[in-house]
Amino acid sequence: AQSRLLSLQSSASFIPQCQYILDRSQSQYALLVASNSLTELISSHWNNFTIAQRIDIRNYVLGYLANNGPTLQDFVTLSLIKLVCRITKLGWFDDSTHRDLTDDVTKFLQATVDHCILGLKILNQLVDELNIPTSGRTLTQHRKTSVSFRDLCLFKVFQLGLTTLKQLQTRAITADHRQEVILGEQALSLTVRCLNFDFIGTNPDESTEDVGTIQAPTNWRPVLQDPGTTELLLDFYANTEPPRSNKAMEAVILICSVRRSLFPSDKEREAFLGRIMAGIRELLKNQTGLQHQDNYHQFCRLLGRLKANYQLSELVKTEGYLDWLDLAASFTTQSIRNWQYSTNSIHYLLALWGRLVAAVPYVRPDSGAKGHVQALENHVLNVIECYVESMLGSVETVLRSDGALEDPLEDDGSLMEQMDRLPTICRFQYNSVATIILAKFDPLMEKYRELMSHLMTSSTESAPPNVAQQVNILEGQLTWLTYVCGAIVGGHSWSSSRIGNGEETLDASLSKRVLQLAQGMDFRLTNSNGVGKADVKLEMAMLYYFQNFRRVYMFMWESSNSDSMSMGGMKLESVPSTKQKVYQNMFENMGLGDHTVVANLIVTKIGKNLKFWPDEHEIVSKTLDLLTDMAGGYSSSKLLLTLDTVKYLASHHTHEEFPFLNVLSNARKRTTFHAILVRLLLSPNGQEKLGVTFDQFMEPIIETMSQLGALDATQLRSEAAKMPLIGVFRDLRGVTMSLHNRRSYGMLFDMLEPRHMPLLSRVADSWFDQPDVMISLLRFVQEFCHNKANRVNFDQSSPNGILLFRATSDVVCAFGRRALNATAPTSGDIYKSKYKGMSLALSIINSALGGNYVCFGVFALYNDPALENALDISLKMALGIPLEHVVAYPKLSSSVFGFIEIIFRNHIKTTLALDTSVFMQLMNAVHEGLQSSDAQISSMCANSIDHLATFYYENSGKDKPEVHNFNKHLAAQPDLFSSLTATLFNLLLFGPPQNHWAVMRPMLSLMLASESSFTAYKDHLMSTQDSTNQALLNESFNKLLSDVNRSLESSNRDRFTQKLTAFRVSTRGFLTL
Repeated sequence: AQSRLLSLQSSASFIPQCQYILDRSQSQYALLVASNSLTELISSHWNNFTIAQRIDIRNYVLGYLANNGPTLQDFVTLSLIKLVCRITKLGWFDDSTHRDLTDDVTKFLQATVDHCILGLKILNQLVDELNIPTSGRTLTQHRKTSVSFRDLCLFKVFQLGLTTLKQLQTRAITADHRQEVILGEQALSLTVRCLNFDFIGTNPDESTEDVGTIQAPTNWRPVLQDPGTTELLLDFYANTEPPRSNKAMEAVILICSVRRSLFPSDKEREAFLGRIMAGIRELLKNQTGLQHQDNYHQFCRLLGRLKANYQLSELVKTEGYLDWLDLAASFTTQSIRNWQYSTNSIHYLLALWGRLVAAVPYVRPDSGAKGHVQALENHVLNVIECYVESMLGSVETVLRSDGALEDPLEDDGSLMEQMDRLPTICRFQYNSVATIILAKFDPLMEKYRELMSHLMTSSTESAPPNVAQQVNILEGQLTWLTYVCGAIVGGHSWSSSRIGNGEETLDASLSKRVLQLAQGMDFRLTNSNGVGKADVKLEMAMLYYFQNFRRVYMFMWESSNSDSMSMGGMKLESVPSTKQKVYQNMFENMGLGDHTVVANLIVTKIGKNLKFWPDEHEIVSKTLDLLTDMAGGYSSSKLLLTLDTVKYLASHHTHEEFPFLNVLSNARKRTTFHAILVRLLLSPNGQEKLGVTFDQFMEPIIETMSQLGALDATQLRSEAAKMPLIGVFRDLRGVTMSLHNRRSYGMLFDMLEPRHMPLLSRVADSWFDQPDVMISLLRFVQEFCHNKANRVNFDQSSPNGILLFRATSDVVCAFGRRALNATAPTSGDIYKSKYKGMSLALSIINSALGGNYVCFGVFALYNDPALENALDISLKMALGIPLEHVVAYPKLSSSVFGFIEIIFRNHIKTTLALDTSVFMQLMNAVHEGLQSSDAQISSMCANSIDHLATFYYENSGKDKPEVHNFNKHLAAQPDLFSSLTATLFNLLLFGPPQNHWAVMRPMLSLMLASESSFTAYKDHLMSTQDSTNQALLNESFNKLLSDVNRSLESSNRDRFTQKLTAFRVSTRGFLTL
């Protein structure tokens, strides 16, 4: 049924049928289909209509809406309106009639109330249509139309929206309540859309909530500056319910965000700001509409936005600034106290205070309202104190609500938004803020220690209910304080203006508490052997703190040890820099020891997390992220090599020591863990400092491989071998990921070859139907045969490259043969159970074939079947998967088309030697992939065609077996080149723009390989056009072929590609489909 209906959209000849349906049908869904089909036909066959026909269709639809609009269902009305707007956009420069749509719509606004609603809907859609680019049109065309609309009509549309609001306010429109609501919504939506218009073509990111500057044109100034405009919107906000009230507030936010240069003088801008501030003061005093969640959220955005567009120096000069500051502060504290209703809005309010305090250094204390700095200092302290108290209080409230309230600690997005805003505000009055936090932290720590001494080695759950609840509340409160301390310490600035003002001593006092808490948690965890665990959220907060501390205070750990430098055998004492002094002062004030002690404390915590939280996936993941970042920094990685805990990790990286390695859901984390350790081990002097050689590090892994290799086929397939197999391949993959040069890669290769390589193909043969094992194996092999940084680079006399390819081929063939013969799963995820393994196997072959470490001619010369088998099995896998499935899974399609491209590039003889049916199946896949919307896939397919056409052009007529094979294929499928030429030209002329570069590359080689195909396409295209277009088309083709040589040199290709671009642009303007 769907395909029958969609056929209405296939040709312009169906337009009369669509018109017939609109005129005669009573079914609303039939009308919708007709309307949608008309929109699609108009968009894709635009050049088929004359200007008069386009105007006729537009007038017909407008008349249809005028006569039947009020009786139609909303979805039909919307579809018809979209059609009118699409015609208007596409025909904007054809005739002035299209540009007069706003005047035509004015007639709707002056008719009945229902027609007025229809008119507003048309204007809303028109602004959207002209603002958002349409696929198939270039950005230049879009901007040209958009700018013309902005200059000719947008202001008029904006005024129509405001006029309607004014008429609603003064009751000039007589309508019932339902109609009033709809009119209000549509008029406010129109106002917001006009203000949100992309005035200067910056394509603002719509995914962010923060409004940029509104670049309104100068002729809008009288309306935007008019006090009546903001009063009208604020009045609408005050006297209506959501969604109208919050739309009105959104319009106010946008008006607040208009560019500063719109106002001719500072005086007028100050007057405008004064009115906005007065309006906000009034709303805050009366709490107007703030009981509604949507209004409240928009109002918080308005407050946050105000400072973004106006400087503090302007705000302080505004009348009633101190009054506004008082009200804003009490509103903020009230919002924070009622956190359960405002979690998603708090960060806007914090943003306001952050922006205010950040601007204080740039304002003279004596300008503006008297004592404004003092007032701001007091309010900021109140806000922070209220924030800390409310968040600490929220813990008990959430616990006692028994799941009815959401825990703000679990809303990660909102929590991080708030933490990002805190450092600027807290560091404004850092002494006082630190005092507030410490006054909360110390008593809580004392209570926590006391409770821990009672619990000792037992778990929190096993304690009496009242004690367990006390512990939960305390841990929740300590979680908040740890997050806050982490955020503040992470906000430390090393800029010259901020350094040296003693802030590091406050950082030290906060950090000392958090690190002592971490020590206490660790002590309990170790003594109870993992039973006495703290709350997961507290552990996550601790990791957040460590990440921030690492980022701010870890980058100097190298330089602080090198205060002296030697010169010609003499040691010169260098004077410590200000940064180093601050740095040393920080650790002295912390009183826990120097930086190595603190680093060891952090790494010990990392080790304990990995040891005692095996089943908590989030903790393991974040802990390894922290370790990765520490190992990735230059100075911090050097420091890690000197720590006892890291030495312990390097020599005890087995699941007996770290149970998380044996949890199946952590399989990927095994890879990360080993990649980090090997990166440290192979860093300069790593093996020496850690006291472990690479061979010793690998011993447990190699030992496991030896045990697995000694098993017979039945034992190898047993459940007991499953986890060791997954583990060993995950570990090996992690090790291989960190091998970046020839020497380190050679060390691993020598360990595995020849003793352990056979195990890989045995596992592939036994476990082919078990995704968990196979994915681990194939991912390791994929990494192992990937020649990144040219690491797979053996001596000239070494056979290792060939041995590596043989081993790779054995694994792929063993898996491929079994997977191809296995019955397809009837239920479950077919990608995971079947296609994922095949995708990885093809990816392995692609890496091996393109790795540049094997001379493939050797295999045929010495009758070694490894290459032939690998290509045969891979081809069967690539062609054995239905094309619709290949295209449905991006990773699979990348592997399949990548394989096809590489065999056309490097193994054309083998490819041409295939049976004609198989070869044509390959070409069919290439033909389909060429039309993919994924630019990478169409590019690979285009390259495949280029390799084939280039081969034919350079070799046709030569007496070679591969040329004879190709001629045999062409005899069976004579239209091969002509169909490819037609597809490529159609994609170029009518396809989506992201594919153009890809499809242009093979065109020259294809035209040279088969000139008759190009001529046939040219003649066919000419025959579809009228005589005027034929002359234009002929001229375009002549321009395309001028100055192009019969060669495939790079310069000639590039020249032809540029000409193709010009050809496309010139023909798109007049071609009819």
